[in-house]
Amino acid sequence: MLLVAIGATLWSTTGIVSRILFEQTDVSPLTVAFIRFVIASPLFMLLGLLYQGRDFMQLPSGNRRWLVALGLAQTGFQVGYLISVKMIGAGLATLITLCLAPVLVALLAAILLHEPLTRRVLTAMLVAITGTALLVISPQALQLGSGLWAGIGFALAAAACYAAFTLIGRHAAGRVHPMQSAAFGFGVGAVVMLPLALWSGFVPVLRDADVAIPALLYIALVPTTLGYVFFFNGLRHTTATISSILVLLEPLGAALLAWLILNEALGTYGLLGAVMLTGSVALLTLPRAHRQPDG
Repeated sequence: MLLVAIGATLWSTTGIVSRILFEQTDVSPLTVAFIRFVIASPLFMLLGLLYQGRDFMQLPSGNRRWLVALGLAQTGFQVGYLISVKMIGAGLATLITLCLAPVLVALLAAILLHEPLTRRVLTAMLVAITGTALLVISPQALQLGSGLWAGIGFALAAAACYAAFTLIGRHAAGRVHPMQSAAFGFGVGAVVMLPLALWSGFVPVLRDADVAIPALLYIALVPTTLGYVFFFNGLRHTTATISSILVLLEPLGAALLAWLILNEALGTYGLLGAVMLTGSVALLTLPRAHRQPDG
């Protein structure tokens, strides 16, 4: 449980460091996503080789297309999330993206995997939508002006890509090692992002190297590589339900850090929206109480 909690806490710093990077330099979200992929992928591969040896490079037949899809979904999530952080701030972007994603997973699982669409899922969906609406009318959001709706759009797209990433990862989990998913998924992301990163340019990274290089190395090494290592190792010793609840530390931590460090105050409506979004995820993940037989 502690390992999962540490991983989620490390993840929560991604948006904060990215926001500082965007405010102090001209580095684009596309460049950040590419550098994150290109550093993390070989590190995951090295860790995978340490875990599995030569077996790491042998993918079960029929699963390569799923790893490609995993990489594309991860790319969409990273790009959408980082652009939304730049446009609407770390707190709002993280809350909308990472709290809506589990609700979308539950809905898509009902449609695509024929999992039951229960009253619990529908209630969580309604609470999440209401919470998002309250975030949109928070003082911080209203001050964003014309960039608000575009930023929310990118956050919603990131949530959808994250939901797809979760469903694809769930499908591939019984066939490939988690480090294989991370290494090859991030590798595909690096290949996809290369043309976009070249178009965006690396000049700002060199021009503002004193801020950009430490920030980019931190994002790639600490919340990405180290965060995933903590999370995957924690999953080996706890249940999926407990881990999914502990992962709530990420959006909550990001909102708290955004308030403490970046002065991103959500206001009364925003705080209520954050609580509702978090509550919707808890509603999906907390184990249901079972009625005891009489007598």
